[in-house]
Amino acid sequence: MKPILLILFLLSLSNSEGQNKKTMSSIKVIKKNTINNSVKNDTIKYFNIDKYKDWELDNSYTTSTDKRKFLKKRNERIEINFLSDGIQVRLRKFDSPYEKIEGYSNSTKLLIVEGFDFYGSPINKTIQYDEKHQIIKEIDYEKTYRFTIKDLIQKIRKEYHVDLENVSQGGSVKRNGKDGTFYYEVSLKSKEEPLKMDYILVDGNTGKTLFKSYYYMKGGEKNPFDEYLKTLRNK
Repeated sequence: MKPILLILFLLSLSNSEGQNKKTMSSIKVIKKNTINNSVKNDTIKYFNIDKYKDWELDNSYTTSTDKRKFLKKRNERIEINFLSDGIQVRLRKFDSPYEKIEGYSNSTKLLIVEGFDFYGSPINKTIQYDEKHQIIKEIDYEKTYRFTIKDLIQKIRKEYHVDLENVSQGGSVKRNGKDGTFYYEVSLKSKEEPLKMDYILVDGNTGKTLFKSYYYMKGGEKNPFDEYLKTLRNK
């Protein structure tokens, strides 16, 4: 698999890209010659389906198939996708928005790319390995966000009494970027109507609340972020 395809392979696992194509160039990419890529043999990770033989099928969302399996063990959840270009593994805790994502080679079963998501947006670093499990590329998603995920969690907890680290509380977060400016789009379940979501746009650099609006989960075509951009054009 070509290097660029490996990165796309991992990023395609996300529910949303978290960054649009115009702003991807602002994310720091570290090339092989800037990385200390020494590695011990005992740290090399391989995919082995037998590791999950004592896990139960988890049909909470959809039925498992030969190509896509959903498994659970106590509070752990895992999704395994067997694709033509690799094996995708997503691991998380029950009711947690954090997800560890791993990509393995079909031929060698060797770990070739790994990263993390928060509500489907890439966070921390995506790391790509070669066939010797040496690091050849990193993408750092935090370089464009001085106001961190932890800062955002504290802000929403303090101002709205919602814990974003618990998905059962009805909140969600998406990272977004436009013209070199980066944002957090926060959605919180409204206390007014069952299908109504409150929308808070937060500056990814300062943590300042830039815009508030709402939308409905079903019906309507209202896009709060587009509303915000319109207010900027009208200034």
